Amino acid sequence: MLLLDENLSYKLVSRLIHEFPGTQAVAKSKNLGEGTGDERVWKYAKINSLVLVTKDKDFVDYWKRFGPPPKVIKLNIGNCRINAIELLLKSNKEEIIQFVAGNKGLLVLEG
Repeated sequence: MLLLDENLSYKLVSRLIHEFPGTQAVAKSKNLGEGTGDERVWKYAKINSLVLVTKDKDFVDYWKRFGPPPKVIKLNIGNCRINAIELLLKSNKEEIIQFVAGNKGLLVLEG
């Protein structure tokens, strides 16, 4: 369901997998890995019907230029501990599920 950008800890996968089955992290993906370019990550998410989750604006810019798919969740949370990101995503679970099922291509979550 979710593909966590490299700027998010891969440790979030085990913390989110029950709420968001199929969650992956770019950094630990067999097909991507650390240092993978944004274009390749974008294509991987698109082909595999994953929603990109990121803290930076690079994928928001891709979304503006190319449109979905994939969909993008932008986290406006700044530098923080992994627990804060986990809480932000889990506390917005219903909104995320509706976003995934809906027609919008960009969801911004404030932390």
